[in-house]
Amino acid sequence: MALQYQRTFINFEESCGPVHMKTCWHTTKNKFQNVERWYLKNAQKDAERRRGVKGWLSKANDACSEKYVDGLLHKTGENYEWPIDAQGNTSKGSLGHPEVCGRFCIRFFYGNCRQGENCEFGHLAHREPKVKMDKAQRQLFEMLGEAEVLSLVLPHIERRCGRNGLNRRMLFVIHMLRRRLTSLPHPDDNHVLHARAVIPILRKFTVARLLELIRQSPAFPSGFKEDLKKLADRSLGRQ
Repeated sequence: MALQYQRTFINFEESCGPVHMKTCWHTTKNKFQNVERWYLKNAQKDAERRRGVKGWLSKANDACSEKYVDGLLHKTGENYEWPIDAQGNTSKGSLGHPEVCGRFCIRFFYGNCRQGENCEFGHLAHREPKVKMDKAQRQLFEMLGEAEVLSLVLPHIERRCGRNGLNRRMLFVIHMLRRRLTSLPHPDDNHVLHARAVIPILRKFTVARLLELIRQSPAFPSGFKEDLKKLADRSLGRQ
């Protein structure tokens, strides 16, 4: 009795007689072709996967570089020594630097401010970083009335003007704020004391920043805010 094995790598017949063995080369060739197709398919998938990873890494690197550049610009803006010409001419917003100057000119930072001496923003850097209130402090400040805001802010303005020799320059501004405070009903002392305890950072604000808080407060009418800004600019020689 003879046994036959077909469709395998090697076909052979087993019998009582001599062994007959033959190799099926067509089957081997098909197997090599299948392996080659499988290899090419996986290689293509790997290449696509690598391209996807490279694209993701490229986007991540771009995002990181943008954050790095923004942080570098911010740090440079705080530490850079801004130049002043030989005659000492600066912008109008730089008058009274650093205590009562205007906000820093972002166009001057990038070198494309065309207003020059007539620019209403400051062209000089501050030695100390700008301090800000957090969200809870801002919300509490916005809830205060006119008299409460003036009772909270005016003592800091008077203290900083006296310490920096600005009493004469800011005389009319301080007088205007005092007169406004006396014309209003007496503030709630508990609200003022609570605000002083919650917002102690006000003692670090410059005079310009404190005046800006008054103008940003929703408790004051727009006409008073405009008059305050005009009087402060006129006191500093900006008008």
